[in-house]
Amino acid sequence: MSSQPYSSLSSFFTLNSHKKESLKTTAKGTGIAAVTGATVGATMAVLTNKPVRLFSVTTGLNFGIFGATFFTVRETFLTYQLSKNPLYGLREYETRDFDHAVSSSMAGITTGGLLSAVYRGPRAVLSGAILFGVLCTGVQVIYSGANRWRQDKIMQQETMSDIHAKSLWEYIHIPSWSPVRKLSNEEYAEILESKLKSLEEEVLLIEKELNA
Repeated sequence: MSSQPYSSLSSFFTLNSHKKESLKTTAKGTGIAAVTGATVGATMAVLTNKPVRLFSVTTGLNFGIFGATFFTVRETFLTYQLSKNPLYGLREYETRDFDHAVSSSMAGITTGGLLSAVYRGPRAVLSGAILFGVLCTGVQVIYSGANRWRQDKIMQQETMSDIHAKSLWEYIHIPSWSPVRKLSNEEYAEILESKLKSLEEEVLLIEKELNA
């Protein structure tokens, strides 16, 4: 008997479950963004002696619009990516970090571009898209790394394992296309040595000038 019907049925239930989870995530993310915006607005109003209610409502509304747009786009991309996994024989946990990074990046680019166009005009679309795309990707990569680190810590405590504990930064996987990359211990040592030599040369030059 072929296992394909069972695989398709499992994918169907997984996708439906993810759609329900997406609605919860979008609503939760929008609410948190709005509350954060209202808090920031109220704080800024107090510090600048402005109307607290007006600033709180306005900032909360703006943050809420950004949050709703961002999470709607992000969850749409995630749902689409999840629906394609069975075609390539992939499971959700195998591509989770990559899918989340790509979805957050695309959501940041889309949201940043749209809201920059609305609030600052068409000329701000490109800069807004790049800024929010990079920012959202960075936050997602750090969050995914921190989440893996937390899961490993829990597993180590439950199994009382003596496995070598990694630092948090070792769990943060920077995409290959990113201009930012992690340095190896050897590269870091070379940079420190180079800076030390530069400092020694500067000290020698200063001593020559003082003795001249």
